[in-house]
Amino acid sequence: MSKITFEETIEWFQTTDYKGAIGLTVKFPVPQENVEKFVDFLNDYMPYVKKENGCIQFTWHRDWKNPNEFWLTEHWESSSILLEHLGPDSRSGTKYAGDAPLVIMAGLGVNPEPAAIYKLGL
Repeated sequence: MSKITFEETIEWFQTTDYKGAIGLTVKFPVPQENVEKFVDFLNDYMPYVKKENGCIQFTWHRDWKNPNEFWLTEHWESSSILLEHLGPDSRSGTKYAGDAPLVIMAGLGVNPEPAAIYKLGL
C-alpha cells in the first residue's frame, strides 16, 4: 500500500480501466475533544453506507497507538460504484445524502487522509 492524496484517489477512480472490486483505506485523525461525538456519528452513519449498492465492506477501526485516530477500510464492487458512494446522489433522501458526512466530519475537525487504494484479490 502507498500513501496517496485525495485528489489522486478521485483521479484514479475517474480514469482507471480497472473494472474489478476495489478497496480503500483512509485515516481519520480526530481532535480529542470530539472523539465521542465522532464515534456516535460513525455508529449512526455506518448502516446507511452498508445498504448502498455495491458495498462489500465498510469497517471502522481505532488505531492501537493513538486512540484519536480511526481507520476506515472499505471494499466496493467497482471503482465506479465507489465514486457513486462519494457523489452528490448517494444516500438520497436521508440525513447523510451527498456530502453531508464530510460536512459533519469537518464540523468535528476531522480531515480524512486517504492512505491506500488496492485492487481486491490477486
